[in-house]
Amino acid sequence: MTTGIDESAVGAAVDEIGRFLRADGADLLLVEANPKTARIHLRLVLDTVGCAECVLPPAELRETINDSLQRRIAGEFELLLDDPRAPA
Repeated sequence: MTTGIDESAVGAAVDEIGRFLRADGADLLLVEANPKTARIHLRLVLDTVGCAECVLPPAELRETINDSLQRRIAGEFELLLDDPRAPA
């Protein structure tokens, strides 16, 4: 099964959210956009953030990313988000 996952569309969504995160010293990186598995894997980077709690909370961040991706991608997809603030 393939979906409408297009790496350039995913990259545009990541860049859109990344701009807001970079204002707080964080960043969002695309790890994988796989149309065969309908999986999008992203990583939140907090290396230069002075206040991790000041960055959009994990649940809201996931929702914001998901909304941005849904505007650009046809069909369903699985979003994996590596957020170092989330419990292991």
